[in-house]
Amino acid sequence: MMELLTDERGAPQLLERVGAGREERDDLEDTFEAIYRRRYRDVFRYALLMLRHEAEAEDATAEAFDRAYSAWRSGHGPSGQALPWLLLITRRIVIDKMRRRRLFAWLPMGALRPADEPASAGDTDRSDFWLWFNSFARDLPPRQREVLILRYQRDLDDQSIGEILGLSASGVRSLVARACEALRGNPEIWR
Repeated sequence: MMELLTDERGAPQLLERVGAGREERDDLEDTFEAIYRRRYRDVFRYALLMLRHEAEAEDATAEAFDRAYSAWRSGHGPSGQALPWLLLITRRIVIDKMRRRRLFAWLPMGALRPADEPASAGDTDRSDFWLWFNSFARDLPPRQREVLILRYQRDLDDQSIGEILGLSASGVRSLVARACEALRGNPEIWR
């Protein structure tokens, strides 16, 4: 961000303001196109980590931005930062997809699987930490896995996570503590 300041002699100088935080840059996003370009990857990664299928994550991301655009046009855009608002929309879509998946899982359809399903969850993840995390997070309840993803991968604060999950900031901290304790209790970690 550039500012016009004067030096000790009174001469105007154009200086770049250092430390313009991420929150300030989010507030400057005044068009939906800017939000889409900046946040598409974050929303897609969140959906992918929650659904664990690339095609479903792409569908959820597209549907989330479609709903967000409809809300934006009707004047119901984000009141603060765009990322928590988009992740809340995405979370609702992911929950719907997971419910449908459970609903249809009991139907006797044989061993039908999507053709593009990855061989393992590790096929879609790139970093070593998230490979490790996915292997241990399978044992966690979905809500605990989700709070760890939002906290440590998306680097959101307690208030933003609380907005997404419908919890207070202290409820978020408690859920994170329980999830970390469950991970620490995993015997694979101590080998």
